[in-house]
Amino acid sequence: MAGLLMAGLVLPNLTAAADTPNASAYLDVVLFGMQLWQWASIVALVGASLLGSWAGTALLVRVGRSLARRSETTFDDTLLELGAGPLRAVLLALILRDGIGLLELPEPAQRVLVATAQAVTLAGVAWLVLRIIDMVAQETRARFAGRGNAAAVSVVPLARRTGKVVVAILTVVVALQNFGFNVTGFLAGLGVVGLATALAAQKTLENFFGGITLIADRPVQVGDFCRFGDRVGTIEDIGLRATRVRTLDRTVVSVPNADFSSLQLENFTRRDRIWLKTILGLRYETTPDQLRHVLVGLKRVLMAHPMVDADPARVRFVGFGAYSLDLEIFAYVRTTDWDEFLAVREDVFLHFMDAVQASGTGFAFPSQTIYAGVDGGLDAARARAVEAEVADWRATGRLHLPDVPADAAAEIDDTLPYPPKGSSTAA
Repeated sequence: MAGLLMAGLVLPNLTAAADTPNASAYLDVVLFGMQLWQWASIVALVGASLLGSWAGTALLVRVGRSLARRSETTFDDTLLELGAGPLRAVLLALILRDGIGLLELPEPAQRVLVATAQAVTLAGVAWLVLRIIDMVAQETRARFAGRGNAAAVSVVPLARRTGKVVVAILTVVVALQNFGFNVTGFLAGLGVVGLATALAAQKTLENFFGGITLIADRPVQVGDFCRFGDRVGTIEDIGLRATRVRTLDRTVVSVPNADFSSLQLENFTRRDRIWLKTILGLRYETTPDQLRHVLVGLKRVLMAHPMVDADPARVRFVGFGAYSLDLEIFAYVRTTDWDEFLAVREDVFLHFMDAVQASGTGFAFPSQTIYAGVDGGLDAARARAVEAEVADWRATGRLHLPDVPADAAAEIDDTLPYPPKGSSTAA
C-alpha cells in the first residue's frame, strides 16, 4: 500500500518535469537575428564595461593626482578634473570593443556594435577636446585681461566657438564614416546643392563675416559702452551670429552682426575726456557791466576747478535769445567715468550759480514783461540834430549808402579798440 502511494506521488512529478521545457531552450530563442543568450551577454558586457570604466578611471585619476601634486602649476589638476568624464567614456568603449569579439555575434550585429564602440570612443575624445578648448579659452582670456589687452579678450569667445564647431563637425563626419555611410559621396553631393545652400545660408554667412569684421576692426569690444544707431548700451558678447548689448533699461538686445557692423557706432568708453557743454540764459535786465562780470566769474570757475581742463575752457556771449542773453559754456572734464563726470558737472554748475548771484543778475525763464509808463514821445532836439547831420552828408557827398567808399573805409579801419579798454589782455 505504501508503495502504491509513493508511486502515485512520484509519477505526477515526473510527468510535470517531462512537460517543463529545458532552460537552455529559452536561451535558443532568436530575436532580431540573435539568440537570447547573446542579448543577455551583451547586457552583461555593458554592465561589466561600466564597472570597469569607473574603476579604471578612479585608478588613473588617483595616480594622476599623485603626480600632479609634484608640479607647481594648476593646469594639470584642472586637466584631471575635466578629463575624468571623457576618460571614463573612452575606457567604456574600449572594453566594449574588446569584449564584443568574445560573444560570437552575427557579422552585422558585431559590425554595428564595433562601430558604436568606436563612435563612443570618438565622442569621448571630442568631449575632452571641447573641455580643453574651454579651459584654454578661460585661461587665455584671464591673461589678456590681466595685461589690459581688451582687443584680444574680445577675440577669445569667437575663437572658442569656432573651434568647438570645427571639432563637432569632424566628430560627426568620422562617426558617420565608421557606421558605413559614404561621407565622401555626401560631401561631393553638397557641390550639386551648393548654390542653394549658399543662398539659404546667406544671412548666416553675412552675420558670421560681420562678426569677423567687428573683431578685426574693433570699433567696439566686450565691455564697451557705446551708441549703436539710436540706442545706447554695454557690449556683453560678440558671437558668431549676433552681438548682445545690455541697454540702460537693463534689457539685452541681440543685433545680427551684419546689421550691427553697418550701424554708426559711437564708442564712449574710448574717450579720454568728457565734454561739458551748456547754454546759460541771463535776464534781459542784465546790464553790460553785469554781463562782463558774469563772463569773468564763469571763466574763473572753469580755470580754477581741478577736474576741468583749462585748455580749451571758454565762456562766450553768443546771442540774444527770445527771452534771454545766451552764454555758451565749453570745456572738458578730466575723467572717463560717467558717474564722476556727473558729480563734477554738478559742482561746476553750483559754482556758476554763485557767480551769477554775485553779479546781481539772474537766470532767465520763459516770460513776457509788460512795461507800464508814461510815453514821453521822441526826443525832438536829437531828431533835428540827426536830420541836420544827414543833410550835411548829402550836401558834401558823404552819405555812405548803400556802400562805404574805399577811402572812407580806410579812415575807420581798426579804429574800434579791441580788446576793450581796461581789459587785462589789452596792449
